Amino acid sequence: MPYSDEESIAVAFATQSHHPGNFAVPSEALIRGEPSQQSFVLPWTVATLKDDLHVADRQGSVTDEFTDQVTSATISYLDDSEEPDSA
Repeated sequence: MPYSDEESIAVAFATQSHHPGNFAVPSEALIRGEPSQQSFVLPWTVATLKDDLHVADRQGSVTDEFTDQVTSATISYLDDSEEPDSA
């Protein structure tokens, strides 16, 4: 990020699992914070947040390995080099 001290890239977390393509956040991926119910990542829902405007309080942190998994899933939605199967 060109302004890493001012902005963050975030993906949506949800408590609903009915979205195709989401994946659960396992307890072992949480470094800090424990939601009261199972959370799921929606890797296609990406936003840039202005830290001083949009981030009021951090609810938790996840491991670098989980962040890498989310990053790979997000890139797969943005990468148009592979055309979907038409079969």
